[in-house]
Amino acid sequence: MGRLSGKTAFITGIGGGQGRAAALLFAREGALVYGTDIDAEGAGQTVALARAEGDEIHSMHPLDLTEEGAARRWIDEGVARFGRIDVLYNNAGQVMFRTIDDPEAWQAWQVTIRGELDLVFATILAAWPHLVAQGGGASIISTSSTAARRGGPLPITSPGSSAAHSATKAGVIGLTKQVAAEGAPYGIRANAILPGFIDSPATERILAHPGAPERIAQSLPLRRIGRPEDIARVALFFASDDSAWVTAEELTVDGGAVSITEIGG
Repeated sequence: MGRLSGKTAFITGIGGGQGRAAALLFAREGALVYGTDIDAEGAGQTVALARAEGDEIHSMHPLDLTEEGAARRWIDEGVARFGRIDVLYNNAGQVMFRTIDDPEAWQAWQVTIRGELDLVFATILAAWPHLVAQGGGASIISTSSTAARRGGPLPITSPGSSAAHSATKAGVIGLTKQVAAEGAPYGIRANAILPGFIDSPATERILAHPGAPERIAQSLPLRRIGRPEDIARVALFFASDDSAWVTAEELTVDGGAVSITEIGG
């Protein structure tokens, strides 16, 4: 315990899933956590859960980070209240899944680019002057996806991937590497996490179909679906000084799905 003692961590999307898991874990590890979410009820529940554990999480909610100026308002208010920002965890995203032949494909592209790529750059842009002024030691963590590494929508009801989603998540990797390059002279690190299929609010509709959890689990080399805590623990590594000499990296967390090819079975 205490791997983040003395650090202030800003986390987007704390209202559930991976964001909630990370916020609670970071708080347990000693960080002062400042979150945000468009889902006011979910964010409030996360704050209450932390309080029940004897920890403290602060949050600005509801807040739509895709709105112009919203990211800067969140960052500037947090730095004004807490004095610094040591960790920026870009977890939140808004996605609209559509196949290329769908009549709403262009609309889905625009919504997803704004909600999964513009949103990430907006928070980095807002935080940058504060991170530079602090003189080093900061960590930026951004959520990409295994969709950046391979195509293949899920064959269960609506697709679990799309051209827009794959493009934005590949863009997050490229953005992370450039941010790491520009941040290195200031001691600012930047890394990306590539989650696979995670049991979260975003996948509830898919997992609700009869037999879907079992079929998906059996398609993964480690034979289980990922949990939000699996991603939160990787984010903790990138946020802590354990990764002080790690930057411009992307870590796939998917139970081996991308890297292991199973023959037969």
